[in-house]
Amino acid sequence: MKQKRKAISPIIATLILIVITVIAGIFLYSFVSGYMGTLSGTTNQPPPNIQFIASSAKVSSSSTKYNFTFTAENAGTSAVTLETNALVINASNGQSIGIAEVYTGPYGGTTPVTIAPNSESTFTAIYLSSSALPAGNYYVKFTTTSGYTIQSPTVYVS
Repeated sequence: MKQKRKAISPIIATLILIVITVIAGIFLYSFVSGYMGTLSGTTNQPPPNIQFIASSAKVSSSSTKYNFTFTAENAGTSAVTLETNALVINASNGQSIGIAEVYTGPYGGTTPVTIAPNSESTFTAIYLSSSALPAGNYYVKFTTTSGYTIQSPTVYVS
Protein backbone atom coordinates (compact mmCIF):
# COMPACT_ATOMS: atom_id res chain seq x y z
CA MET A 1 0.00 0.00 0.00
CA LYS A 2 1.21 3.42 -0.94
CA GLN A 3 1.29 6.23 1.63
CA LYS A 4 0.36 9.72 0.63
CA ARG A 5 2.65 12.54 1.57
CA LYS A 6 1.06 15.63 2.92
CA ALA A 7 2.03 18.92 1.29
CA ILE A 8 3.00 21.95 3.37
CA SER A 9 0.21 24.40 3.72
CA PRO A 10 0.71 27.67 1.78
CA ILE A 11 0.20 29.62 5.04
CA ILE A 12 3.00 27.71 6.80
CA ALA A 13 5.29 28.14 3.77
CA THR A 14 4.66 31.89 3.79
CA LEU A 15 5.40 32.10 7.53
CA ILE A 16 8.68 30.20 7.10
CA LEU A 17 9.65 32.52 4.24
CA ILE A 18 8.90 35.59 6.43
CA VAL A 19 10.99 34.19 9.31
CA ILE A 20 13.95 33.52 6.96
CA THR A 21 13.65 37.04 5.48
CA VAL A 22 13.57 38.65 8.95
CA ILE A 23 16.63 36.67 10.08
CA ALA A 24 18.52 37.63 6.89
CA GLY A 25 17.51 41.29 7.37
CA ILE A 26 18.73 41.30 10.99
CA PHE A 27 22.05 39.75 9.92
CA LEU A 28 22.49 42.28 7.09
CA TYR A 29 21.58 45.22 9.38
CA SER A 30 24.06 44.15 12.08
CA PHE A 31 26.83 43.72 9.49
CA VAL A 32 26.24 47.12 7.86
CA SER A 33 25.83 49.00 11.15
CA GLY A 34 28.99 47.38 12.55
CA TYR A 35 30.93 48.32 9.42
CA MET A 36 29.61 51.89 9.48
CA GLY A 37 30.37 52.14 13.19
CA THR A 38 34.06 51.58 12.47
CA LEU A 39 34.00 54.45 9.99
CA SER A 40 32.09 56.95 12.11
CA GLY A 41 35.16 57.97 14.18
CA THR A 42 37.26 58.83 11.14
CA THR A 43 35.66 61.99 9.84
CA ASN A 44 38.41 63.64 7.83
CA GLN A 45 38.85 67.36 7.82
CA PRO A 46 40.48 68.94 4.81
CA PRO A 47 44.21 69.52 5.24
CA PRO A 48 45.15 72.98 6.48
CA ASN A 49 45.88 75.56 3.82
CA ILE A 50 48.94 77.18 5.42
CA GLN A 51 51.15 79.41 3.31
CA PHE A 52 54.47 80.62 4.71
CA ILE A 53 54.99 84.33 4.04
CA ALA A 54 58.34 84.87 5.76
CA SER A 55 60.97 82.77 7.49
CA SER A 56 64.29 83.42 9.18
CA ALA A 57 66.84 81.82 11.49
CA LYS A 58 68.75 83.57 14.24
CA VAL A 59 71.62 82.01 16.14
CA SER A 60 72.28 83.10 19.73
CA SER A 61 75.69 84.29 20.84
CA SER A 62 76.30 80.90 22.46
CA SER A 63 75.88 79.23 19.02
CA THR A 64 73.67 76.53 20.50
CA LYS A 65 70.24 78.26 20.56
CA TYR A 66 68.50 78.60 17.20
CA ASN A 67 65.37 80.67 16.69
CA PHE A 68 63.45 79.72 13.54
CA THR A 69 60.82 82.43 13.06
CA PHE A 70 57.96 82.07 10.60
CA THR A 71 55.01 84.13 9.47
CA ALA A 72 52.26 81.99 7.99
CA GLU A 73 48.81 82.67 6.61
CA ASN A 74 45.86 80.33 7.04
CA ALA A 75 43.93 80.52 3.78
CA GLY A 76 41.56 77.79 4.94
CA THR A 77 38.09 77.97 6.45
CA SER A 78 38.93 76.59 9.91
CA ALA A 79 41.51 77.45 12.55
CA VAL A 80 44.77 75.48 12.58
CA THR A 81 46.50 74.70 15.88
CA LEU A 82 50.11 73.52 15.91
CA GLU A 83 51.56 71.05 18.38
CA THR A 84 54.00 72.61 20.86
CA ASN A 85 56.91 70.52 19.54
CA ALA A 86 58.25 70.38 15.98
CA LEU A 87 61.07 68.54 14.22
CA VAL A 88 64.08 70.42 12.88
CA ILE A 89 65.35 68.71 9.73
CA ASN A 90 68.68 69.06 7.92
CA ALA A 91 67.59 69.79 4.32
CA SER A 92 70.76 68.37 2.74
CA ASN A 93 70.23 64.82 3.99
CA GLY A 94 66.62 64.83 5.32
CA GLN A 95 67.73 63.75 8.79
CA SER A 96 65.97 65.02 11.89
CA ILE A 97 68.42 66.84 14.16
CA GLY A 98 66.11 67.44 17.09
CA ILE A 99 62.91 68.81 18.54
CA ALA A 100 62.13 72.50 18.74
CA GLU A 101 59.61 74.17 21.06
CA VAL A 102 56.96 76.15 19.18
CA TYR A 103 55.52 79.32 20.70
CA THR A 104 54.09 82.75 19.92
CA GLY A 105 54.74 84.61 23.15
CA PRO A 106 57.66 84.66 25.57
CA TYR A 107 59.99 81.66 25.38
CA GLY A 108 58.68 78.75 27.36
CA GLY A 109 55.02 79.66 26.82
CA THR A 110 52.63 76.74 26.98
CA THR A 111 49.88 78.17 24.79
CA PRO A 112 49.73 76.34 21.44
CA VAL A 113 50.00 78.37 18.25
CA THR A 114 46.59 78.77 16.62
CA ILE A 115 46.18 80.47 13.25
CA ALA A 116 42.63 81.68 12.67
CA PRO A 117 41.00 81.31 9.25
CA ASN A 118 41.95 84.00 6.74
CA SER A 119 44.58 85.50 9.02
CA GLU A 120 48.30 85.30 9.60
CA SER A 121 50.43 84.60 12.63
CA THR A 122 54.10 84.89 13.52
CA PHE A 123 55.58 82.13 15.64
CA THR A 124 58.98 80.76 16.60
CA ALA A 125 60.47 77.30 16.90
CA ILE A 126 63.43 77.30 19.30
CA TYR A 127 65.97 74.52 18.96
CA LEU A 128 68.55 74.08 21.72
CA SER A 129 71.57 72.16 20.48
CA SER A 130 74.42 70.63 22.45
CA SER A 131 76.85 71.95 19.82
CA ALA A 132 76.85 74.41 16.94
CA LEU A 133 74.98 73.28 13.84
CA PRO A 134 76.94 73.12 10.60
CA ALA A 135 76.06 75.93 8.18
CA GLY A 136 73.37 74.88 5.75
CA ASN A 137 69.68 74.71 4.96
CA TYR A 138 67.18 73.48 7.53
CA TYR A 139 63.42 73.26 7.68
CA VAL A 140 60.87 72.60 10.40
CA LYS A 141 58.07 70.03 10.30
CA PHE A 142 55.08 71.18 12.31
CA THR A 143 52.22 68.86 13.24
CA THR A 144 48.68 70.14 13.69
CA THR A 145 46.50 68.90 16.53
CA SER A 146 44.34 67.16 13.89
CA GLY A 147 47.36 65.14 12.75
CA TYR A 148 48.48 66.88 9.57
CA THR A 149 52.15 67.71 8.94
CA ILE A 150 53.12 71.15 7.64
CA GLN A 151 56.63 71.64 6.33
CA SER A 152 58.23 75.07 6.47
CA PRO A 153 60.34 76.49 3.67
CA THR A 154 64.08 75.93 4.03
CA VAL A 155 65.98 78.43 6.14
CA TYR A 156 69.73 78.98 5.84
CA VAL A 157 71.69 78.80 9.12
CA SER A 158 75.15 80.34 8.95
